[in-house]
Formats: sequence, structure tokens, C-alpha cells
Amino acid sequence: MVSPLSEIQIAESKLAERAYARRNFRNFVPVVRPGYDMRWFHRVIADELQKVYERKTRKLMIFVPPQHGKSELSTRSFPAWVLGKNPNEKIAIVSYAAGIASKFNRDIKRRMEISAYRNLFPKTRLSDGRDGYTKNNLEFEIVGADGYGYSVGVEGALTSKTVDMGIIDDPVKDRQDAQSLTIRENTWDFYTDVFETRLHNESVQVLIQTRWHDDDLSGRLLVRDGIYSEYNPTGWRVVSFPALRTEDQNDFDPRPVGVALWPERHSQEKIEKIKKDSPVTFNALYQQDPKPSLDALVYPNWLQCEAFPKYCNRVVYGLDFGFTNDPTALVRVGVDRKACYLEELIYQTGLTTSKLAELMKAIGIKPYDLIIADSEEPKTIAELQQLGFTVLPAIKGPGSLNAGINKMNEYQVWYTAASSHIAKESKRYQWVMVGNKPTNIPVEGHDHALDAARYAVYTLFKQDSFGEIEVY
Repeated sequence: MVSPLSEIQIAESKLAERAYARRNFRNFVPVVRPGYDMRWFHRVIADELQKVYERKTRKLMIFVPPQHGKSELSTRSFPAWVLGKNPNEKIAIVSYAAGIASKFNRDIKRRMEISAYRNLFPKTRLSDGRDGYTKNNLEFEIVGADGYGYSVGVEGALTSKTVDMGIIDDPVKDRQDAQSLTIRENTWDFYTDVFETRLHNESVQVLIQTRWHDDDLSGRLLVRDGIYSEYNPTGWRVVSFPALRTEDQNDFDPRPVGVALWPERHSQEKIEKIKKDSPVTFNALYQQDPKPSLDALVYPNWLQCEAFPKYCNRVVYGLDFGFTNDPTALVRVGVDRKACYLEELIYQTGLTTSKLAELMKAIGIKPYDLIIADSEEPKTIAELQQLGFTVLPAIKGPGSLNAGINKMNEYQVWYTAASSHIAKESKRYQWVMVGNKPTNIPVEGHDHALDAARYAVYTLFKQDSFGEIEVY
């Protein structure tokens, strides 16, 4: 027979568990999903989602390989917890198809209707069909409050709906759809013309998807809005868990390089085999890094770092002129032994020389900072020199393109998390392929920021592979 004291202790323990579940989303999940196998990265995701509810994070992207439990957290359990905390929250659930969004709707309601949930949040109640509140596969309302959950497919509408929290879970169905420019454009139009127009100043967003294509919704948003930082407070917080840990630097993944994310469910051997057999699928679906095979890439081994290092052996700037149609790109380049760091500072079309000079001054380029610019624009170089900048022409000539590429590949190159165009270009800059074999001819058109970096590195370091400066 259990003693009265033990019964009291058990009761107190249950009350404490409920308090934790109300307070912390990571503690809530096992209450409504007792069999959920929560691993360390699930807890990271749960904590990041909680920051969205608390408005500490305004825009969050989550990239996780398939069958790793991301939707259970972000799209099924999280809305239920949010509505328990705040029955007035207006939540939109979006997916590539209305049927998938409706299934998320049903799953959220199931979690909210179990007794464990009602014990946690007794004031959050769904309609019983007799109280005049909506409860169907498109929408459910919270009885006695203003909150709701509304599900919609990418080609649907949100007319008259206010969105306090928008959750987009897999806006693209599969690789075939992702390869379609028409579908990518339709998805973008939905986001800008439908979804984004329903947001307000206090709204928050969560985007969860598999990275099938670098021009997918998240790719376009990262190019448009950038990565969140103290200098870019409207950017996106990105939490990405590749199936095999990469050397990219972040503050949330403690794995050693090369280790599988969830080996108990998806073994190291399984992931390694996918990497070997289907490198393109592996890069996109499992690494969340859509790019061609490494053989096709001009710069196959570039990595991302959080920020430009505070100290480098030498810091210079590379400048590629674009003006009307192509973007003008200014890149800060830091070389320290065999590491090369890149930070995108300007990437903009339609810049006149005077406007470019204004931007350069605004971002802190000093008269003594050395800038290596495209030598095919001597007039523009002279104008910038007259405006007080130290600008030298890049070394060009027969073979300089491939020599510059080879010089860049002598370094381990890191680009900052905020350098979205460098990231995009590096994954699109490919060799011309003949019979599935790379030539030594790069495909033009995805190289503006890359050219700026190459000008600086090749012109200054072209004869010495150890980073000593040549003087010109």
C-alpha cells in the first residue's frame, strides 16, 4: 500500500511536470506524444520554436533531413502548445497542398482534445459543435477567445485572415516540383501576394522544408532578407541539421565532423551509401545544401562561418562592376595562412559610380583600404580614385581566369553566414560538362561576387602559396 506521503509526492511531481510542460515547449511534447523519441537536436528545435512564440526570434528556418521528426515538433505539437499558452493567437498552417495542410489541422486538434492537454490548458477549448464556433478540416476556433488555426495549401487563399504566427511546412512537394521554375514562381507569388500580406508588425514566421533547390522559397528569402544578425535584425534565424555533420560553423550542433544526426534511426552506413550512390540527392535532401555533384562545381569545398574573423594576416577588398543589368559586387577578403574568408558587402544592380562610392563610404571603406577591381573598367577605377579610394586594377590576361580559380582552390575558403549571394553563386558556378566529365571551362553567369573575390586573391597572392603579399 502506498503511504500518504508517497501519494503526496506523486501528486506534487505531476503538478511540477505540468508546470514544466506549460512553461517549456520541450517538456510539453512528451505530454501529448508519450512515445515521441526526443533526441538532442529535437530539444534544440523545440527551444528555437519557443523563442518564436516568445518573440525573441521573428523569422525562423528549420532544415532537417526527412524522417527526423521535424513536423511533429513544428507543425503538429507547437501550434497546440502556443494556443494553450495564448488562446488568442491566430495561426496559419501552410503546406504544398491543401490536403497536407488539412491533415496537420487534424493532428493539432487531436493533441488538443486529449485529457492530458485539457489538464494543462483548461481554458483552451475546441468547439463541441453546439457553441457556434468553427471546427473543421480547414479551420478551428478557440471557444471564448479570438485564436484559431487555419490551414491552406500554397495555391490557396488567406482572405480576411490575420496571421499572428505563420508556419510553412514543406511548400514544395518533391524534386520534380522543385525543378519547375513555374512552380517555384507560384510558390514565391503565394508567399509575397497571399501569406506575407496577412502579417503585421508583431507577426512571427516559421519555415520548415527540405532544400530541393537553391532557388526554392527559403533560398529566395535568404537572398532577399539575409541571415539574422545585430546588423540585420529583419533577417532569418537558420537552424540546419545536415544528416552528416559538416565543417560549417554554428552555435547549436555539437557533433564531430562526419557524424550522423540520428544513427539509431538512420545509420551512418545508410547515409554514407546515399552520399556515394546519389550525391545530388544527398546534398539536397540530407545535407540541406542543394548543389550539383562536387565534380561539376568550380569551388566544391567552400564552407560557411558565423562571421568574418576579427584578425587576418591581410584584409583587402575585391570589386566586380555590374552597373545596369548585372550586380556590382564588393567583397571583403581576409587571408590567414591557408584560410581565406569572404564577406559580401555590396551586391546590387543599377549602381552609378557616385552611388557606389556613397555605399562604400556608408559601410566604412576607408581611403587607405586596398580595393582590387575589374581591370576592364579603367574609367570607373579612375573615378573612384578621384573620389578618394585606393583602387587598383586586377591582373588579367590569357589564362588568368583558370589561374585565379586554381589560386582560390589553394585555400580553405569560408564565407560568412550573411553572404547569401556568395553562397548562392558558389553552388551554381559549375564547369561545362562533356559526357558527365568536367572541362576546364566555367559556365558564365553565376560569378559576380566570386569574380570580386578572385580578383583580390589572384592579384595579391598569385605567385606565393603561403599568403605573403606581393606589392604592385
